Amino acid sequence: MTKLAIQTVLVLLAACAGPTLAEHPPEFDPVVKIFSGLSYSDKALIKSVTTTDFLLLEMGEVWDRDFLLPLVKADGSERNNYFSVISVSKFDGVALINYWNKATIIKDDTESYRAWLESVVAVETEAGWKLKQMHSTRIDPEQIPEDVELELMMVERDK
Repeated sequence: MTKLAIQTVLVLLAACAGPTLAEHPPEFDPVVKIFSGLSYSDKALIKSVTTTDFLLLEMGEVWDRDFLLPLVKADGSERNNYFSVISVSKFDGVALINYWNKATIIKDDTESYRAWLESVVAVETEAGWKLKQMHSTRIDPEQIPEDVELELMMVERDK
């Protein structure tokens, strides 16, 4: 096989790999899914990975799922989510996860960036890991340390 043929096969394999690009602990799945749900305006996906008593502590406000879901609306933007897990601590079916989060948002041919330092409490259920609480602190993207490697993590979008 020629070098060009091998390179072509590698490019095709990479293209077929799908949007879930990074390895992460299974307890982190609901984080990837909630942000994918926000990106795709998929309320059902968000509901599927949060408990009925889910709380989001967002910039000094307390939001529950009933407050969050109506805010989820398509706005014509494309959003990609990047994460770096800082730590995962598990005990008795509960996981505390700390992570960096950065989003690239493209709307009307303009690209912008947002970043957060976040933590979640995930609980193990019969249906898998779900988010019970999320604490989100908005930061300037430049505040993410240079040695932090952010990885694109998205679930494949339902068409």
